[in-house]
Amino acid sequence: MSETVSPEQPIQPPQPHEDEPFSLSKKFPRIAKFFRLLKYFIISSIILTIMEIGVAYWLFSSRWNLLIPREMMKEFAEEVNNAAPVHPRYMEVYTKLFPNHVNTTLGQQIFINYTERYFFRITEIDDKPHCFCDMVYDIQKLSNHELDSIEWDGRLQDLEYGFGIEKFSTPEKCFQYVTNWRIAYWYDRLDPERFGHLVNKSLDNYTDDDFIELFIIMETWSDVTRYNNSQKFHQKVKHLRERLAKARATEKERSKGT
Repeated sequence: MSETVSPEQPIQPPQPHEDEPFSLSKKFPRIAKFFRLLKYFIISSIILTIMEIGVAYWLFSSRWNLLIPREMMKEFAEEVNNAAPVHPRYMEVYTKLFPNHVNTTLGQQIFINYTERYFFRITEIDDKPHCFCDMVYDIQKLSNHELDSIEWDGRLQDLEYGFGIEKFSTPEKCFQYVTNWRIAYWYDRLDPERFGHLVNKSLDNYTDDDFIELFIIMETWSDVTRYNNSQKFHQKVKHLRERLAKARATEKERSKGT
Protein backbone atom coordinates (compact mmCIF):
# COMPACT_ATOMS: atom_id res chain seq x y z
CA MET A 1 0.00 0.00 0.00
CA SER A 2 1.22 3.40 -0.80
CA GLU A 3 1.66 5.76 2.13
CA THR A 4 -0.60 8.80 2.11
CA VAL A 5 1.28 12.03 2.36
CA SER A 6 -0.56 14.97 3.93
CA PRO A 7 -0.15 18.31 2.23
CA GLU A 8 2.48 20.57 3.81
CA GLN A 9 1.10 23.03 6.34
CA PRO A 10 2.37 26.63 6.19
CA ILE A 11 4.87 27.44 8.94
CA GLN A 12 3.39 29.90 11.41
CA PRO A 13 5.66 32.49 13.04
CA PRO A 14 6.02 32.12 16.78
CA GLN A 15 3.42 34.10 18.62
CA PRO A 16 4.56 36.19 21.57
CA HIS A 17 3.27 35.15 24.92
CA GLU A 18 0.84 37.51 26.51
CA ASP A 19 3.04 37.87 29.58
CA GLU A 20 6.24 38.58 27.60
CA PRO A 21 7.66 42.00 28.66
CA PHE A 22 7.77 44.83 26.16
CA SER A 23 11.23 45.19 24.57
CA LEU A 24 12.19 48.56 23.12
CA SER A 25 15.22 47.08 21.39
CA LYS A 26 13.06 44.57 19.54
CA LYS A 27 10.19 46.92 18.80
CA PHE A 28 12.26 49.96 17.85
CA PRO A 29 15.85 48.80 17.23
CA ARG A 30 17.04 52.14 15.79
CA ILE A 31 15.74 54.14 18.74
CA ALA A 32 17.29 51.65 21.15
CA LYS A 33 20.64 51.97 19.39
CA PHE A 34 20.44 55.76 19.58
CA PHE A 35 19.86 55.72 23.35
CA ARG A 36 22.64 53.19 23.83
CA LEU A 37 25.10 55.44 21.98
CA LEU A 38 23.80 58.46 23.91
CA LYS A 39 24.47 56.64 27.19
CA TYR A 40 28.04 55.83 26.14
CA PHE A 41 28.57 59.45 25.08
CA ILE A 42 27.36 60.84 28.42
CA ILE A 43 29.48 58.41 30.43
CA SER A 44 32.55 59.19 28.32
CA SER A 45 31.95 62.93 28.65
CA ILE A 46 31.71 62.65 32.45
CA ILE A 47 34.91 60.62 32.65
CA LEU A 48 36.80 63.07 30.41
CA THR A 49 35.50 66.06 32.37
CA ILE A 50 36.65 64.54 35.67
CA MET A 51 40.06 63.79 34.17
CA GLU A 52 40.39 67.35 32.84
CA ILE A 53 39.42 68.83 36.22
CA GLY A 54 41.90 66.54 37.96
CA VAL A 55 44.76 67.50 35.64
CA ALA A 56 43.91 71.21 35.89
CA TYR A 57 43.80 71.00 39.69
CA TRP A 58 47.14 69.19 39.80
CA LEU A 59 48.76 71.80 37.55
CA PHE A 60 47.31 74.67 39.57
CA SER A 61 48.17 73.21 42.98
CA SER A 62 51.78 72.50 41.98
CA ARG A 63 52.46 75.71 40.07
CA TRP A 64 54.36 77.24 43.00
CA ASN A 65 57.22 74.85 42.10
CA LEU A 66 57.92 76.99 39.03
CA LEU A 67 58.56 80.09 41.14
CA ILE A 68 59.85 78.97 44.53
CA PRO A 69 62.44 76.22 45.20
CA ARG A 70 61.22 73.46 47.48
CA GLU A 71 63.84 74.18 50.14
CA MET A 72 62.80 77.81 50.28
CA MET A 73 59.13 76.85 50.55
CA LYS A 74 60.03 74.50 53.40
CA GLU A 75 61.60 77.46 55.24
CA PHE A 76 58.47 79.56 54.74
CA ALA A 77 56.31 76.67 55.94
CA GLU A 78 58.51 76.16 59.00
CA GLU A 79 57.57 79.65 60.13
CA VAL A 80 53.92 78.57 59.94
CA ASN A 81 54.62 75.31 61.76
CA ASN A 82 56.13 77.23 64.67
CA ALA A 83 52.89 79.12 65.32
CA ALA A 84 51.56 78.84 68.86
CA PRO A 85 48.06 77.47 69.52
CA VAL A 86 45.31 80.08 69.49
CA HIS A 87 43.80 81.15 72.81
CA PRO A 88 41.27 78.50 73.95
CA ARG A 89 38.46 81.02 74.63
CA TYR A 90 38.92 82.45 71.16
CA MET A 91 38.76 78.95 69.69
CA GLU A 92 35.68 78.02 71.72
CA VAL A 93 33.67 80.90 70.30
CA TYR A 94 35.18 80.90 66.81
CA THR A 95 34.72 77.20 66.07
CA LYS A 96 31.05 77.38 67.05
CA LEU A 97 30.48 80.26 64.65
CA PHE A 98 32.71 78.96 61.87
CA PRO A 99 32.97 75.18 62.28
CA ASN A 100 34.68 74.48 58.96
CA HIS A 101 37.59 76.92 59.07
CA VAL A 102 40.27 75.20 61.13
CA ASN A 103 41.02 71.89 59.42
CA THR A 104 39.73 72.54 55.90
CA THR A 105 42.15 71.95 53.03
CA LEU A 106 42.46 74.19 49.99
CA GLY A 107 41.05 71.39 47.85
CA GLN A 108 37.89 71.29 49.96
CA GLN A 109 37.65 75.06 49.78
CA ILE A 110 37.83 75.05 45.98
CA PHE A 111 35.57 72.09 45.25
CA ILE A 112 32.97 72.65 47.97
CA ASN A 113 32.99 76.32 48.97
CA TYR A 114 33.61 77.89 45.57
CA THR A 115 31.35 75.43 43.74
CA GLU A 116 28.38 76.14 45.98
CA ARG A 117 28.94 79.88 45.94
CA TYR A 118 29.37 80.31 42.20
CA PHE A 119 27.09 77.61 40.78
CA PHE A 120 24.31 77.58 43.38
CA ARG A 121 24.56 81.27 44.32
CA ILE A 122 24.77 80.52 48.05
CA THR A 123 25.58 83.72 49.95
CA GLU A 124 25.68 82.29 53.48
CA ILE A 125 29.29 81.17 53.78
CA ASP A 126 29.78 80.88 57.56
CA ASP A 127 29.32 77.10 57.40
CA LYS A 128 31.33 76.65 54.20
CA PRO A 129 34.85 75.19 54.24
CA HIS A 130 37.61 77.77 54.24
CA CYS A 131 41.35 77.21 54.49
CA PHE A 132 43.63 79.84 56.01
CA CYS A 133 46.66 78.69 54.00
CA ASP A 134 45.63 81.10 51.23
CA MET A 135 46.13 84.01 53.67
CA VAL A 136 49.73 83.21 54.56
CA TYR A 137 51.23 84.86 51.47
CA ASP A 138 50.01 88.38 52.27
CA ILE A 139 51.42 88.11 55.79
CA GLN A 140 54.80 86.58 55.02
CA LYS A 141 55.64 88.89 52.15
CA LEU A 142 55.43 91.86 54.53
CA SER A 143 58.54 90.72 56.39
CA ASN A 144 60.29 88.75 53.65
CA HIS A 145 61.80 90.81 50.85
CA GLU A 146 62.84 87.71 48.90
CA LEU A 147 59.26 86.46 48.80
CA ASP A 148 57.87 89.89 48.00
CA SER A 149 60.28 90.25 45.06
CA ILE A 150 59.00 87.11 43.30
CA GLU A 151 56.87 88.08 40.32
CA TRP A 152 53.70 86.00 40.09
CA ASP A 153 52.03 86.16 36.71
CA GLY A 154 48.30 86.07 37.28
CA ARG A 155 46.11 87.00 40.20
CA LEU A 156 45.95 83.77 42.16
CA GLN A 157 49.26 83.92 43.99
CA ASP A 158 47.50 83.65 47.37
CA LEU A 159 46.04 80.26 46.45
CA GLU A 160 49.10 79.03 44.57
CA TYR A 161 51.41 79.97 47.42
CA GLY A 162 48.92 78.45 49.87
CA PHE A 163 49.22 75.08 48.16
CA GLY A 164 52.98 75.24 48.66
CA ILE A 165 52.56 76.03 52.36
CA GLU A 166 50.00 73.28 52.75
CA LYS A 167 52.46 70.83 51.16
CA PHE A 168 54.84 71.21 54.14
CA SER A 169 52.38 72.27 56.84
CA THR A 170 48.73 71.68 57.78
CA PRO A 171 45.51 73.70 57.54
CA GLU A 172 45.35 73.86 61.34
CA LYS A 173 48.83 75.39 61.53
CA CYS A 174 47.86 77.90 58.83
CA PHE A 175 44.83 78.86 60.93
CA GLN A 176 46.96 79.33 64.05
CA TYR A 177 49.59 81.35 62.19
CA VAL A 178 47.11 83.71 60.51
CA THR A 179 44.87 84.11 63.55
CA ASN A 180 47.71 84.92 65.95
CA TRP A 181 49.05 87.46 63.47
CA ARG A 182 45.62 89.05 63.11
CA ILE A 183 45.07 89.31 66.86
CA ALA A 184 48.45 90.99 67.35
CA TYR A 185 47.84 93.27 64.36
CA TRP A 186 44.50 94.59 65.61
CA TYR A 187 45.64 94.88 69.21
CA ASP A 188 48.32 97.23 67.90
CA ARG A 189 46.10 99.13 65.41
CA LEU A 190 42.83 99.72 67.25
CA ASP A 191 42.38 103.05 69.00
CA PRO A 192 42.52 102.45 72.79
CA GLU A 193 40.10 105.31 73.41
CA ARG A 194 37.42 103.92 71.11
CA PHE A 195 38.15 100.22 71.46
CA GLY A 196 39.50 100.08 74.99
CA HIS A 197 37.07 97.28 75.83
CA LEU A 198 39.03 95.15 73.32
CA VAL A 199 42.67 96.22 73.54
CA ASN A 200 42.98 97.07 77.22
CA LYS A 201 42.33 93.54 78.43
CA SER A 202 43.50 90.05 77.64
CA LEU A 203 41.50 87.45 75.77
CA ASP A 204 40.98 85.68 79.10
CA ASN A 205 38.57 88.43 80.07
CA TYR A 206 36.75 88.73 76.74
CA THR A 207 32.99 88.27 76.68
CA ASP A 208 31.21 86.58 73.79
CA ASP A 209 30.27 90.00 72.42
CA ASP A 210 33.91 91.11 72.59
CA PHE A 211 34.96 88.13 70.47
CA ILE A 212 32.12 88.73 68.03
CA GLU A 213 33.16 92.36 67.63
CA LEU A 214 36.79 91.35 67.10
CA PHE A 215 35.76 88.78 64.47
CA ILE A 216 33.79 91.43 62.57
CA ILE A 217 36.72 93.86 62.65
CA MET A 218 39.06 91.15 61.37
CA GLU A 219 36.68 90.01 58.66
CA THR A 220 35.97 93.49 57.30
CA TRP A 221 39.37 95.02 58.01
CA SER A 222 37.65 97.61 60.24
CA ASP A 223 35.32 98.77 57.46
CA VAL A 224 32.44 97.66 59.68
CA THR A 225 32.68 98.66 63.35
CA ARG A 226 30.43 100.20 65.96
CA TYR A 227 31.61 103.56 64.59
CA ASN A 228 31.76 102.80 60.84
CA ASN A 229 28.68 101.39 59.14
CA SER A 230 27.11 100.97 62.56
CA GLN A 231 23.82 99.65 61.21
CA LYS A 232 25.56 96.85 59.35
CA PHE A 233 27.74 96.22 62.40
CA HIS A 234 24.75 95.69 64.68
CA GLN A 235 23.12 93.42 62.09
CA LYS A 236 26.24 91.27 62.02
CA VAL A 237 26.43 91.20 65.81
CA LYS A 238 22.82 90.05 66.03
CA HIS A 239 23.38 87.39 63.38
CA LEU A 240 26.48 86.00 65.09
CA ARG A 241 24.85 86.07 68.53
CA GLU A 242 22.00 83.95 67.18
CA ARG A 243 24.40 81.53 65.50
CA LEU A 244 26.43 81.17 68.70
CA ALA A 245 23.34 80.57 70.83
CA LYS A 246 22.06 77.99 68.35
CA ALA A 247 25.44 76.19 68.20
CA ARG A 248 25.65 76.00 72.00
CA ALA A 249 22.07 74.75 72.27
CA THR A 250 22.82 72.04 69.70
CA GLU A 251 25.98 71.04 71.56
CA LYS A 252 24.01 70.86 74.82
CA GLU A 253 21.38 68.61 73.27
CA ARG A 254 24.05 66.30 71.89
CA SER A 255 25.73 66.05 75.28
CA LYS A 256 22.39 65.06 76.81
CA GLY A 257 21.93 62.38 74.18
CA THR A 258 25.27 60.79 75.02
